[in-house]
Parts: sequence; structure tokens; C-alpha cells
Amino acid sequence: MIKLDKPVWRYIALLFLATYLVQIFVILNGGEEYNLFSIFIGLSMFFPGLGAIYYLIKTKQGLKYIDWKIGNPIYALLSLTLPAIITLAGIFLFEQIGLGTNYAYVLSDGTVDQIDIPLLFGSDTQSFPFFILNFVLTGIGFSLITSLLTIGEEVGWRGFLQKELLKQNSVLKSLVFLGLLWGFWHLPIILDGFNYPEYPVLGGLLIFPLTTVFISFFIGWLTINSKSVWQAVFAHGGVNSVMIFLFEMDFGEQKLIANFGILGLWMLVGTLSYRLISKNTVISKG
Repeated sequence: MIKLDKPVWRYIALLFLATYLVQIFVILNGGEEYNLFSIFIGLSMFFPGLGAIYYLIKTKQGLKYIDWKIGNPIYALLSLTLPAIITLAGIFLFEQIGLGTNYAYVLSDGTVDQIDIPLLFGSDTQSFPFFILNFVLTGIGFSLITSLLTIGEEVGWRGFLQKELLKQNSVLKSLVFLGLLWGFWHLPIILDGFNYPEYPVLGGLLIFPLTTVFISFFIGWLTINSKSVWQAVFAHGGVNSVMIFLFEMDFGEQKLIANFGILGLWMLVGTLSYRLISKNTVISKG
């Protein structure tokens, strides 16, 4: 059983209610075809943070409860660069095993050309090592831009709720529960075809929430060890923006297998992250 104070359970319930109402409204107005889809969904991304801020002010704990300091700069760097590195590793792995075809670039004899994505230092033909550096630095830029939106979620998820969970529960229970909450928070629009249009029920009820559990381990490692909400904001921004290059590979009829492959990739990253948390951190009695 997950232990939380009753007011925190109310925070979770109201957060889901408000977000589901917005998602259902958008779905009833055409889903992704609705011309205000991005605006409404973008605004709902701020609900976890706004709810947490309201809770902290109402309970007189104050905004200092959130770990606003940048923390260890090493973790800041990791949060900005690892999503891009994980993405490139996934693209390379899936191509090598014949699971999908990447149309973002062509790698041949150590040279990268036909680059079809905007990169910070240009998209002309370049060596593979320089391309990796170019991609990762561009990923940092994407992460910082997308962080303008993910701060709305992460102030609530990792800045507030993760800390509340860790007060009364083990690290494992806390991060699994938070990952499931995060995943099922998106449920209505995923069932409507967002993210997994070919199999929305399987995606919404299984693949996506399992993926967010393991991403929760990854972001939990960054935030717990750095004691900073910003690592969650940056990492979440990178996952949302850079990972799209992995999802947009041409998997053909192997799309379902590929999505389980992406889940498997995050299982590896998340398991390693959890081991690093367990090795370096003692937080809870649960």
C-alpha cells in the first residue's frame, strides 16, 4: 500500500479530474484535429505544478519546499545530454537489428550525410563523432526550450509529489507509483489515438504507463541525487523533444515490436538508474 497524507490524495484526485476534463473536452472537439488541441493540452501540463504550488501555500509549507537550487552541476549536465544519447543509441541499435529504418540521417563508412534534422552546427556531411557531438548539443537546446512546458509538470511530479511519497514509502514504491500516475494521467488522449494510433488501448493501459515507470526511475535518480527539481525539468524536456527522432523511425509492420523495444530500452536505463539510487542514497523507511 502507498502511504500519503489525505490532503495529498486529494491533490492527486483533483489533478486527475481537472486534466481528464480538459482531455475529454479536446477529444469531443475532434482530438488532434481540434485547432486548439496544442493550447489546451499545453495548458494542462501546468496543472501538476499549479496544484502543488496551491497546496504548499495553503498548508503554509511555502514554495521553499521545492528544491529550486540547480544542485550538482554534473547531474544538470547529465539531465541535458542523456536523453539525446539514449535516443541515438536506440536509433543505432534498432537499425543494426533490422527493426526500423532511420530517415533523419544516413551513416556510411564513418560519415554522416543526408541529414534531415536541424542541428546546431549545421546539417552538412560530417564525421560520425562530430555528428554525435552536434546531435547532443542540439538536444541540449531542444531540452531547454521544451523545459518551458515541462516545468509545469515537474514542479508537481518530482518537485512536490516525489518528495511526499519518499517521506512514507520506499524509493521503489515511490517511483513506481509516481511513474504509473504520470502514465495514466495521459490516458484519455492516448485512448483517443495519441502516441499509439494503431493500438491505443494497449498503448494507454500497458506500454505507456510501463514506459513512464522506468523513465521515472531515470528522472528519480537525477533529482534524488542532485536534490534539484531542475534535473527533472531538463530531462523531461529532452525526452519530450529529442526522443521523437526515435519514435519517427520507419518501423513498417514492426511498429508494435518497436514500441516494446523502446520500452525495453527504458527498462535498461531505468533499472540502471534504480541501482544507482539504491547504491548511493538512503531516503526512506518504507
